[in-house]
Amino acid sequence: MSTSILAQTDFTDLPLPMLLLSHEGDCLESNEAAKKLLMELKIEPCAYLIPAPFRLQIFSNPHAEVGSVYDATYSEALVLRWQLVSVSERGLLLFAYNLTDRESYRTILENSVDGVYQTNRQGKLIYANQALADTFGYANATAMSEQIENLATDLYVDQADRTEFIKLLDQFGQVRGMELRMKRTDGQSLWIRLNGRAIKGKDGLTQSVVGTVHDITSQKNAERALITAEDKFRSIFENSLAGLHQSTLDGRYINVNPALARILGYESTEQCIEQVKHIGKQVYVRPHEWLKAMNRLRREGYFTLNEVEICTRDGRKKWVSVSNRLIAATKEMPEHIEGSVVDVTDNKRSHERIQYLAHFDSLTTLPNRVSFLNELGRLLGDVEDGELGALSLILLDLDNFKDINDTQGHTTGDMLLIKTAHRLQELIVGKGQLFRLGGDEFAIILPNVSDRVEIAARLNILMEELQKPVEFDNGEIICTVSAGIAIYPEAKEVIEEGDAHQQLFRYADLALYRSKASGRNRYTFFALEMQLEVEKEQQVEKELKVAIADNQLCLYYQPLLNASTEALIGAEVLVRWPHPERGLIPPFDFIPIAEKTGLITKLDDWVLETATQQISMWVHQGIDAPVLSVNISANRLNQKDFAQFVQKVIAKYRIPPETLCIEITEQNMIANLDNVYSTLTLLQQLGVKIALDDFGTGYSSLSYLKRLPVDKLKIDRSFVMDMHEDPQDKAIIKTILELGHGLGLWVNAEGVENEIQIQMLKDLGVDEFQGFFFSRPLPLAEFEAKYLPATVLESS
Repeated sequence: MSTSILAQTDFTDLPLPMLLLSHEGDCLESNEAAKKLLMELKIEPCAYLIPAPFRLQIFSNPHAEVGSVYDATYSEALVLRWQLVSVSERGLLLFAYNLTDRESYRTILENSVDGVYQTNRQGKLIYANQALADTFGYANATAMSEQIENLATDLYVDQADRTEFIKLLDQFGQVRGMELRMKRTDGQSLWIRLNGRAIKGKDGLTQSVVGTVHDITSQKNAERALITAEDKFRSIFENSLAGLHQSTLDGRYINVNPALARILGYESTEQCIEQVKHIGKQVYVRPHEWLKAMNRLRREGYFTLNEVEICTRDGRKKWVSVSNRLIAATKEMPEHIEGSVVDVTDNKRSHERIQYLAHFDSLTTLPNRVSFLNELGRLLGDVEDGELGALSLILLDLDNFKDINDTQGHTTGDMLLIKTAHRLQELIVGKGQLFRLGGDEFAIILPNVSDRVEIAARLNILMEELQKPVEFDNGEIICTVSAGIAIYPEAKEVIEEGDAHQQLFRYADLALYRSKASGRNRYTFFALEMQLEVEKEQQVEKELKVAIADNQLCLYYQPLLNASTEALIGAEVLVRWPHPERGLIPPFDFIPIAEKTGLITKLDDWVLETATQQISMWVHQGIDAPVLSVNISANRLNQKDFAQFVQKVIAKYRIPPETLCIEITEQNMIANLDNVYSTLTLLQQLGVKIALDDFGTGYSSLSYLKRLPVDKLKIDRSFVMDMHEDPQDKAIIKTILELGHGLGLWVNAEGVENEIQIQMLKDLGVDEFQGFFFSRPLPLAEFEAKYLPATVLESS
């Protein structure tokens, strides 16, 4: 057997890959390094280790030059240089050596985020990477090396810095972190952190320098900004209207601003810091709230807008909004708290008053309809859970109360309601819950009572007591009552899946209606045959669907007037139903049914599109179109496609978006505040106005009012109606105006009915009037004739 050429030449154990190829290009022999490379790269046959271009070069030339090389890239991690070592009769011998490490160093230099350089002592740039060129504004490193003649004059702002740099290199051999100003090719100055190491000659002097350059301009700017910010912070701290402080975790003030000292009743900040030994025990009315806040702060690191009651130095109580953040320890200062304290006492009292009015009737002080529906829903849940055996719902209505109001006056009517409420409370106390739902309607809930005989006995006593004369200065009034009763779970078999409390309420209302229709002064239990009433509603629903589809509905327009000039600025559109057989059907006869059945969505869309179409017609006629306000139900507002529908209608009729206003109520937003916020934000971005209707009668949350994109508040008519007689109503209107104007909102007053109200509202600063004093809702023709330019209408 012949001996291997590789073995003969002792290449077998060489760590470099070696190949012996025949003149035809076949692999004759390979050493261990080549075989290992073949396995790693999974290449066959071994001749294919040699790149095709290089194989073509050496085999196509019978006199291929020994020493020929070819650089081959196999991957980002492997670059080899193949070299032809010898050519013999047997074949061609080639070996490869690794360029990867050398390329890696070059790659590191070229891709470094810091500038890398080499210069000679005289200031000539010998080497620069791309980062250095970028730092100084040169296109590339080659251009930079060619264009710079002398670093001291071309790059240094102060040439003395270059001299100092070389001096330090001569002395210490290296320079670390020298900060100085240099200049870009466009003349703009920048701050540089310069590092360098000397390469010295035999004489011990620096011959050349290698090093790095880092642009610290942003850092320097930040340092200057920090100094400025600290000055500003000190000014803000001292002059802020909000109380600001630094305090320890064990309850001592480290630093307070003058505002916090004033809030707490101290004459100076020094006095406050000195005398408050423990914030939780001395400042908080309920110290456990401070402990709870500290636990939360340790757990979460911060909290915001935590309302607490505090006690001032002189013993007065205030409500404040507290925000705190835990600050980690530094070399200069141990772990501590930074926070703010805002006096919200006035807002808290106003909010509590509005909240009270949202849940309690201002006339009788009984829980109102909102409270009733909440409580009825809760108790029905208790029955379902087995915590209650049953409940009875009784609706009461004063007979002929409207006649009493009309003949005796509203004052007498109100007094009758108050005295009736007092009588009911005396009869119900300890046995059930009493509510005033509005007008002359009351509700009683009797938990764990379902026996009809027992209910009838109680109602007989109650009705007998209420029939007794009510004494007034000018005489006495005898007023009977009618009642309707629904029992749960007796009525469960006719309750459809959904809001059981609303359906039970409706059944009791149907029974009440039967009592009044049967001659009043009696009570009726809900019975299954009363489902016929439901079927009647279903007939209304069916006909309403046809009316919407066939465009049988129409819009009425109630003017909105500028409070200062009483000029028209808009109108609220109200839907009416001219039934072909029953005449004009008022909205309260079909809108509640539409809401119950879900038809309200189609009704809302019809009203919105019809109003938009009318705006378009006015614009086409050359009329300066008033803003039309459209009421949108909670059902439609909470549907995800509502904003897109509005956008589509605006585009379809090509109206200015600002001529359309969407009116919503507070109740519309409670169910899904996040979804409503998203919808209203999209509408406002379109340019559509947003009005919050019946403000003050719902939840009136200041937090959501601040968050929601609202343009207008509409004060509910219930406050306007008696404001000239009830100081509380006037105070509430004033509070709402201050709140609205403080948030940059336009404020409307609904239900304006006399000149006294007008003058009081003007004095308070109301922006917009709406009410029967100016106009009832008008058909289109009457509205146009009275309020829009006659010349334009005639020409059209």
